Amino acid sequence: MYDHLFTLPDGRDLSYAVYGPINGVPVIYFHGTPSSRLEPLLINKYGQNLENLLEQFAIKLIAIDRPGMGKSSFNANNSFLNFAADVNQLLQHLQIESCPILCWSGGGPYALAMAFASSKISTVNIICGFSRQFNKEVLQQMGTNKIYFITAKNFPWFLELSLKIVSKRKTKRPVPQWLTGLSYVDYMLLNKVDQLEWLTKHTLNEAVIKDTKGTVEEARSYFKPPGFKLKDIKQKVHYWWGTKDSAVVQLHADAIEQQVPNAIMHYREGEGHLSLYIKAFEEILQTIKIEADQELVQ
Repeated sequence: MYDHLFTLPDGRDLSYAVYGPINGVPVIYFHGTPSSRLEPLLINKYGQNLENLLEQFAIKLIAIDRPGMGKSSFNANNSFLNFAADVNQLLQHLQIESCPILCWSGGGPYALAMAFASSKISTVNIICGFSRQFNKEVLQQMGTNKIYFITAKNFPWFLELSLKIVSKRKTKRPVPQWLTGLSYVDYMLLNKVDQLEWLTKHTLNEAVIKDTKGTVEEARSYFKPPGFKLKDIKQKVHYWWGTKDSAVVQLHADAIEQQVPNAIMHYREGEGHLSLYIKAFEEILQTIKIEADQELVQ
């Protein structure tokens, strides 16, 4: 893994990490929320090796910190489409004319916005990601993670303070399952201190390493209109979702299946939010490589 900083025309920094072979097929990666460019390293804790997998499929993964998270500069005017414009600038800088995009969880709307706004995106690959604006219907079906987003919307100052405190605490014991709201299949991947520490190190802790404002503002953004319609996304969209996912409810999968013209659904019975990410990561890379090879032939 190599860290990089790209300075945008307005002087802000866009931080990103590059994984895999230098000559591999470039794939843009958008992390979940709150998280960071280090997120793909999660699979290394569960018996897999990220670099070996990327080498196997000849994929170069370019994971980007969103504004105000990780090492990327805060953007007071950030939105799904504004971030897409930032990433398009990065793709021009890297001389990438066409590439797939991969995302997890909260990266969903950003990946969809990128596909809508940029002709450089060939295919979209979403691992149990948000796809629709948060409203009463969505919130009613969410697990305890809705408390995080509702707090961001109504009491942003309190969430900023809470994240500062939580990110500095050392993990001493696993969080009880009832408090996490996770399904059993997900909780069993985080019921050991070292697993929970690994997760928080590469997601929350890195997300707020500079400040918490960007993380909280992003949480608020999911309540806002996305600025595009799913029916207008022309690229092929692969969407993976597990039936035991309590973090991203089925309404998001339904929206993709019903509204995206070229949606390909990958439902996994009995898998949750984290378990699907861990267990299906190799399959997803293989899908991306097959699609990329087909594009070269055409």
